[in-house]
Amino acid sequence: MNTLLMVTVSIASLLLVLNLYVSLLVVKSNFYEPGQKYAQYALIWLLPVIGAIACYVFVRPTLGASNSQSAYDEDITFLYAEDGYAGPLHHDE
Repeated sequence: MNTLLMVTVSIASLLLVLNLYVSLLVVKSNFYEPGQKYAQYALIWLLPVIGAIACYVFVRPTLGASNSQSAYDEDITFLYAEDGYAGPLHHDE
């Protein structure tokens, strides 16, 4: 019984550390608005493993990015047309 208790406490501690770490990354990110951050906190704490991993995947590239500069802008080139449409630039056109 003592071993089972130690394993349970160890797993709970790891989940707590993972959730705290990802929550801290969300706090540090300047990319998201407060409402988006609250939604990510709910996801992290209501779905401990899956939510924390999902939020980590999306928060990690945004660290250091501001709301005016998307963290994903570096990967996509946009073509701005006169009619106001902003879509991805296709290289085969």
